[in-house]
Amino acid sequence: MPDIALAALEDFAQEVLTLRGVPPEDARIIADSIRFAHAHGKGTHGISRLSIYDARLRKGLMQPLTPLNVLSEAPAMALLDAGDGFGQVAAIRGMDRAVEMARNCGIAAVGIRNSHNFGTAAFVALQAVQAGMIGMVFSNAAPAIAPTGGHKAVFGTNPLAFGFPTPEGVPPILLDMATSQAARGKIRLAATQGEAIPLGWALDPDGQPTTDAEAALAGSMLPVGGAKGYGLSLMIDVLAGLLTGSGFGGGAKNLNTPDGPSRCGHMLIALDLARFLPRAEYDAHIATLIAATKSAGPDGQIALPGERGARFMQGRDGTVPISDAVLARLDALAGDADIRPLGQR
Repeated sequence: MPDIALAALEDFAQEVLTLRGVPPEDARIIADSIRFAHAHGKGTHGISRLSIYDARLRKGLMQPLTPLNVLSEAPAMALLDAGDGFGQVAAIRGMDRAVEMARNCGIAAVGIRNSHNFGTAAFVALQAVQAGMIGMVFSNAAPAIAPTGGHKAVFGTNPLAFGFPTPEGVPPILLDMATSQAARGKIRLAATQGEAIPLGWALDPDGQPTTDAEAALAGSMLPVGGAKGYGLSLMIDVLAGLLTGSGFGGGAKNLNTPDGPSRCGHMLIALDLARFLPRAEYDAHIATLIAATKSAGPDGQIALPGERGARFMQGRDGTVPISDAVLARLDALAGDADIRPLGQR
């Protein structure tokens, strides 16, 4: 498994995307999201998806432009149509809009319809955190989770993220999770590499526990926390899917579906913490909370959400491992696009 420089991943992704007609500023957002995923130990949401984007763009199943047309708006809300463009572009620009409105109203929500998977939810929540606000991110996805008591997938793994600013020098608190026991991307990657998955992640099409990644993809994911995870999946489907006019109740599709756009929806919320506490007081309270949390166990054994990801690149010399299978697909993509292969950058 070769190690590839993060800068090379970013450069390669941006070149491929711009060649396919994605505006340079949009390609930069997508490439940033890919770099962020690998730099935080979430490579399943990174460069392995570039070949999917490329194929969908060439087939017209995904649009290179992400227009974000306004369908409805008020001082503290907006509903935007992404026009079957990129989820990363829609989500980042949607969160920017939420932050702008929250500066005036204290809180704001932006719903997005006709979008696609946006990579890691933490990447979007961080956009609010960097503006000094609390960010909340919800997205629905293609059917992957069966409601408790059933075995037919209805709800997506429906990611959610919460981002909280922290004092200078302390990694932001970033909770990024799927409502399944494991992210579906991990199972896709295992299937690509011919690897087994842990028991307890998924059921096969007959509703039986399985370690076969292909059978898991054809079956359903197990929700995190049993019925609680199913409940969360449903709630997010209402917020991000039904309420935004996107696919819901099984209507959203996988990123690599051959049947058309994904019709995913997002709900993005920004909360201006300064309306509750002066920033200095907030920082002092967060520092106290962090210290209390870490004191609950041996020194160095407790990490806050997002902390391990923020430190993932320590000692890695700016490189991350890319599987041979993923690199082979990217080499084929480079040959088709007539550009320099990733491994030669």
